[in-house]
Amino acid sequence: MCDYMWSLFDFEENAAPDNLSELQTLTKRCDWTGCFRHQIFQTLATSDTTALAQENPQDLLSAGIASLFAFVQNNFVGPTVSYADVLPNIPDARDALKSDGEELNVNVQSPELLYFCNVAIDQLSANAEAFAIKLWYLRFLVVYQRCLDDLTHSVYTKFDETVGQLEKALEGVEDVKVKTQTHVEIFQGYLLFKRISKSDRWRTALQTLTGVEIAVEGVLGVRTKYQQKALPQLTLRAKGLEGGDFASAKETHGQVALPTILKLEDDLRLERVKFVEDNENEDAQLPAVFQQMVLSTVLYLKYSQPKDKLADEELQPYITSLLYQEFGPWATRIGALFLNVCQESNHKRTVDRSLKQCEELVNLIDSDSVPAEHRLASAFCSALIPRWQIKAKLGDLMVSLGMIKGALDLYLELQLWEEVIACYNHLELRHKAAEIVQQEIAKKPTVTLYCLLGDATDNVECYQKAWEFSKETSARAQRHWGNFYFAKKQYTEAIPHLSKSVEINCLQESTLLRLGYAALQLEQWEDAAKAYRMYTSLESHGFESWNNLAMAYIKLGDKKRAHKVLQEALKCNFNNWKVWDNYLVVSIDTKNYEDALNAYERLMELKEKFYDQQVLEILTKVISEGAPDASGNSTSRLTKKILKLLGHACAKSPTNGLLYELSSRLESEDPLKKAQKLQNAYRGYTQSNSHWSKAPDSCEKILQLCIELCESSLNAFQAGKADPAKLPSAKSQLSSARLTGQGCLRAASNENWEQNATLVENLTAVVQKLTVELTNAMN
Repeated sequence: MCDYMWSLFDFEENAAPDNLSELQTLTKRCDWTGCFRHQIFQTLATSDTTALAQENPQDLLSAGIASLFAFVQNNFVGPTVSYADVLPNIPDARDALKSDGEELNVNVQSPELLYFCNVAIDQLSANAEAFAIKLWYLRFLVVYQRCLDDLTHSVYTKFDETVGQLEKALEGVEDVKVKTQTHVEIFQGYLLFKRISKSDRWRTALQTLTGVEIAVEGVLGVRTKYQQKALPQLTLRAKGLEGGDFASAKETHGQVALPTILKLEDDLRLERVKFVEDNENEDAQLPAVFQQMVLSTVLYLKYSQPKDKLADEELQPYITSLLYQEFGPWATRIGALFLNVCQESNHKRTVDRSLKQCEELVNLIDSDSVPAEHRLASAFCSALIPRWQIKAKLGDLMVSLGMIKGALDLYLELQLWEEVIACYNHLELRHKAAEIVQQEIAKKPTVTLYCLLGDATDNVECYQKAWEFSKETSARAQRHWGNFYFAKKQYTEAIPHLSKSVEINCLQESTLLRLGYAALQLEQWEDAAKAYRMYTSLESHGFESWNNLAMAYIKLGDKKRAHKVLQEALKCNFNNWKVWDNYLVVSIDTKNYEDALNAYERLMELKEKFYDQQVLEILTKVISEGAPDASGNSTSRLTKKILKLLGHACAKSPTNGLLYELSSRLESEDPLKKAQKLQNAYRGYTQSNSHWSKAPDSCEKILQLCIELCESSLNAFQAGKADPAKLPSAKSQLSSARLTGQGCLRAASNENWEQNATLVENLTAVVQKLTVELTNAMN
């Protein structure tokens, strides 16, 4: 059989090729009991590489595939089936599947199936056709990671390496459907590991490969029953669907009974947005692979954007489009319904439906109403959700609605001890939480239970026991230990444990945040920078972390890196004035003057009375002198930009003389504009300080300004003689300057400050010149 055809096999109607082997035929029928009776599973149970080397490679691959499908059924799509009577017993399967000290979730069923898949693919990695093995190994790694409670660096490293190998192997694959499916799986895999930049790269590659662009647009519509005025509502837009190599969802999944969204039954909200304009995209029916692209896009937007109401609004049209598809993969619909449950859980008008829908999903997965082959079709492209996570979400919804006892029973069933403790605390039964955990430890001690006992009793010795029990390999033990001290603000004690935890497993977002914060409090700038740098590589849309990283770099004297980091912070939160203020200062210090101007403009928009005299003076000086910026380019090119900024500032603060004065310094080519701005500067200074002449220093400042004003007006008048169009304005300005000069002289002469005697003489001489010019002009 063709290598990539069996790799593509996913139970779509008419998708499986002919000439299947015995194991492949059993897999196609989802006859897992028949599969596991095959003798090859006895060989897999031994992990004997010599014996495995004697097996038919195609049978080994088929055994690995069957094991993974059966595991996915038991732990993701349901229903759970026991194979204890046919599967070889592997008592240490869970231990063999530990990663960076992290164990499989306690709710994982039939871990030996995952173990068999791993053994089979490991055996084939050196001698089988690359594409099939790498694709199924990729699928194994993604399923494996979804069954671990925390992201682990070891699994991610293997995933990333496998993607590199698959990318090369894809060059030899001509089937567009196979390539598209592989792109989707890689895209979703990087999203699982929160690698946003790599996800974005594969998202772009997927769009290029398929020629389909998925986005949202605004169309007039209403969302409530009594809404009179139609407003723009977001709807999905998919370009490039015409033609192509993809069969319709009806052709590939026409017999699948898809679960539907429950009725909202709200007295105000409509079931879905009702568009008053023609909306050809509203009920667009998408091929299965494009439904999976939409699902992937939702996850991408969810992880790559800041968490706010606006971002949630953007997600809804993607989810709604998936919920109203007539045909498609069952697993993809489950993913869309679960995303909708999460979306609606935060709104008072939809939280009731969210609870009911989540309960419906739990029951649906547990039932046998849908054939296994329908559940498993396209499962690896559907962002599989572990069944215990859906149940846990149901518990969270119950807590949010005050159903604490019901949620407690669910958490106890799932052995979610942290949530159990929270419920007991809510019920004012904290002692009961410790009793429950101690009972579980008596049955079977684990690292997690020792850690949770420490949390429940505030006994630090429990964390020591957890660390020793793990043979000093558990990131969780060190994390809980460090969190214990962190909660008490004992940062010196917390840092070694938090550092050790991320050393074992660096894919811990909350631990990295705490480590960075603790280091900041102790002014350990290197450690803080390292922690926040690692965090931002995982979670790139939190502006606080970028801002804190920039602060660490500033304290270390590395302002160039701080400047780049603050740019990332601003991408995450464009409206935080504190970040813009930091960016402004760092841009000045690093000679990124254009960025400084942009920052100042934004701060003026965000803060009504924003004003920074020092920054404006620096920018005016460097730009008027044409000083080089960080790139070595002359800043003279920024003259128009800063003049525009100063113009806006003057309009907001018309009595601020300095703003007009700074603006005048940039008018090197138009003496009339310079004179007019100096006139406004004089007016601003004297109006804001009517007693300017009563102090020698302020009197000196005004005298100097007035002399410059009169000289500039004289220059403008001289230039105006050569340009009849400007002469009237220049003459008017000259007259105004003379009156200003005469008034300034009277005020300064009345005080007769000794330090200003020379300035008074100079101004007297200039005013006389203006008088002569005006007299001559009259004649």
